[in-house]
Amino acid sequence: MGRRSIVAGTGFEGRAAVIQRHCKEGSKVVLKREPNNKYDPNAIAVYLEVPVLFGLLGKSLKQIGYIKSTTAASLAKKIDSGITVTDFVSSFHAPESRYHPRVSVELEY
Repeated sequence: MGRRSIVAGTGFEGRAAVIQRHCKEGSKVVLKREPNNKYDPNAIAVYLEVPVLFGLLGKSLKQIGYIKSTTAASLAKKIDSGITVTDFVSSFHAPESRYHPRVSVELEY
């Protein structure tokens, strides 16, 4: 089963620069639950794999935002129950002048 979700919080903590530089349609993203998040116990952080030193040192994960809270409420239960969720960037719009790039991810579970 698949579902598309908007990534929220893309304009904070330098995330827009990461998105502008490394985000592409089809890029793999990694979801990480944050049950102790002080703002939302259903929070699911979204990380993008980015190359380290042009890929010579492998890849690292950089956070680009959070799954939108309305989707996270139901998805958190699935993740917590052990269901595997794979995901990738389905679309994005990140001009240099935009502080909050628009990123959507496709979730498969």
